[in-house]
Amino acid sequence: MQTIDEIEKEIISHLEAKTMTEDIENWYNCLDLIDRSMYVPLQYKPDFLRYQEEYFKGVYSDYQDISMVLYRGGRPAGIWPICVYTKEDQLHFGTAGTALMRPLFPILPKAEAQRALIEKCLKMLFLILDENGGGNLYCKETILDQGGSQWIRKLMEHGAKEQDSKWQAFVDLNLSHEEIQSKIRRTNKYSIAKGQDIYDIEIYDETSDNLDEIFNEFHSMHRDVAGRETRTQSTWDVQKMSVHNGSDKTGRSFLIFIRDKKTKALAGAALFDSTPQTGLYCVAAYDRSRFTKPVGHIVQAVAMEKMRSMGIRWYEVGERAYPGNIGVDEKMVDIGHYKEGFATHFFPCVFVSLNSKAFNENILK
Repeated sequence: MQTIDEIEKEIISHLEAKTMTEDIENWYNCLDLIDRSMYVPLQYKPDFLRYQEEYFKGVYSDYQDISMVLYRGGRPAGIWPICVYTKEDQLHFGTAGTALMRPLFPILPKAEAQRALIEKCLKMLFLILDENGGGNLYCKETILDQGGSQWIRKLMEHGAKEQDSKWQAFVDLNLSHEEIQSKIRRTNKYSIAKGQDIYDIEIYDETSDNLDEIFNEFHSMHRDVAGRETRTQSTWDVQKMSVHNGSDKTGRSFLIFIRDKKTKALAGAALFDSTPQTGLYCVAAYDRSRFTKPVGHIVQAVAMEKMRSMGIRWYEVGERAYPGNIGVDEKMVDIGHYKEGFATHFFPCVFVSLNSKAFNENILK
């Protein structure tokens, strides 16, 4: 089997591309060109990809992010978040440690040109898979109101089969405050109002003077609530730097703390991250002794208003798991029900799989 470095070099040599690391300015330029009304998830943010790389290095024996800027005719055409790793001696391509996601083409608007470049990318990936024993390309795409992309259509045309689908909860922050409030579950509204009475709210971002101290307090609370360190220090360091590096062009990370108004004790804290278009609820820690009182609800409400002030269109609350979903347990269903209580929209995330043998047979037709 080829090494990951060899695979990366082969892709670069066959495609007109540069790695995200060596072409970071063009990556951010592409990201910045995408309209603020579009859905651009965290998997397209370099800091998030670096975080996922640090995390998944501890999960897989071999893992490397090889995200790249795609070129056409000597000019940047799009960005593609892609990683490569081995699992059970099988080579896999993905995005941020999970299913592979599509390239975005902000400088290549014509569908015909996109399809030609996508075809070239797919041929390259299956060539490498064949050179390393074959395998499947497992891909996902969240289908918002813009419809399916040329990427997912190309995969299906080549014989990809749908493997699963999951519902994702979103808040459309372009709606008025009143419209969003009308969608929030009534019990959540009560909990938000009660949280405003109980807690002082603190928001920290790249403008905060004591950010390192605050982030360390957040990390300590997470460790105390979990009872242990749940991941490596390097992953926390990347997240902290992401907060420091926030801007309109790159997207912003921010922390929300809630402290008891009477005792000033930290009751909860959460980290949110974003591209210029889309926000995500990343990680949180809450004082378990306060679970009889509302804790997370007020944090969600404050985060949504913060994102609105940043000009973000979509807040991705997360998966709305249901009992019939594959691999879902009761806890995930309960968490999904909680997330549903804040959402204004639900969109499906579709997972498809395409085998290298099926792809090659389709090419020969």
